[in-house]
Amino acid sequence: MARIILLSVDHSLAGRIGDAMQGRAAVELAQAVTPDLVEGPCVILVDRDAVPPERSIATALSAATEGAAGRPVVLVTGETAAEEILHAIRSGADDVIRRDAGGDEIATIIGRLLNRSTADHGKGGRLTLILGADAEAAALVATDMAVSRARTGSSTLLIDFTMPTSAAEAYLDLPVSYGIASAIADIERLDASLLSSTLARHGPSGLMLLTLDGGSGAEPAGIAPADIAALVRLLRACCGDLVICAGSLRHPVLLRTLASLADRVELVCAQSIREMDACRRLLERIGDDEASLSRTRLLVWDHQPGILLDSRRMGEILRTSSTLPLPIDQIRLRNALNAGRPLGLEAAPDRYMRAIRTACGIEPQRSSKSLERLRRLLQRTVEPAA
Repeated sequence: MARIILLSVDHSLAGRIGDAMQGRAAVELAQAVTPDLVEGPCVILVDRDAVPPERSIATALSAATEGAAGRPVVLVTGETAAEEILHAIRSGADDVIRRDAGGDEIATIIGRLLNRSTADHGKGGRLTLILGADAEAAALVATDMAVSRARTGSSTLLIDFTMPTSAAEAYLDLPVSYGIASAIADIERLDASLLSSTLARHGPSGLMLLTLDGGSGAEPAGIAPADIAALVRLLRACCGDLVICAGSLRHPVLLRTLASLADRVELVCAQSIREMDACRRLLERIGDDEASLSRTRLLVWDHQPGILLDSRRMGEILRTSSTLPLPIDQIRLRNALNAGRPLGLEAAPDRYMRAIRTACGIEPQRSSKSLERLRRLLQRTVEPAA
């Protein structure tokens, strides 16, 4: 949980701040900023009335900023003249709160800075980025991966950038009314509590869903790539697992940023020269350097062993760190999509879902040595019968 460190002895002030934040962050009184106080996300508040007369505000703010290790520092003061505020900002304060400010003003200022600190210093959950030339295939894979992780008990959020409408929304049969634009507008007060009460939640799995269109069927206007990147950083700090389906995103800077934040990039590609060429261009957008490719795995969509363009050759051409075939029962998958019941909910997983669980780290991947031992055992069983 994020904390507010108040450098003061004023319990009344601490109580007012705590009431304004409505339990979003604990308020702790302290005399100085020490290393043990600034572990994790927090905001440092310097009470002007607690600064000794012989010590200047500039010195107090400078000491707090130095000890804060990058956490935001705010001055709480009764002096509201423009010159005083400018002096505080120049001395290292990120903002100023009037001592007699109302609860809404306090919550707005501290909430915005808490989110910044959470994004910068929160532990953050696992982030998986799903890419693919076929936006629907990528969305189906992302949804089944997110459902699988949510069912393990992890707080999981799926962000689907598929347009014009969300494929994940249809696959989950989950009406969505809160989208990326709304989340960016709420970013100053967004936290885990607001997420759980605002985002669409899939009842059978507990998965939370956020879409680009927010159920409108239209791409939101006025959203900059930097806004989306800032939102992703914050959401990652609020969830145990964050799965992002890039869907229709093709903005190179945003794709590169998302890929740099990801712990794992999953590239969904069918056994087709044309689709593989499109995926190669996607990799160029996110950065096809060794560091990026080392986090990238090729998921071979609708894998067919009889196709000469096999997963090994595809992995070599695309230079991904590993490959994982995804065998698809097209009839079963279409029925699941049309019914709005993801295959990730099935009690008896088929080959596709076993591969998805392997991709999630829930089910270990069989090594080539294990498969070879199985072949030899089968051969020994068949030979005596012959």
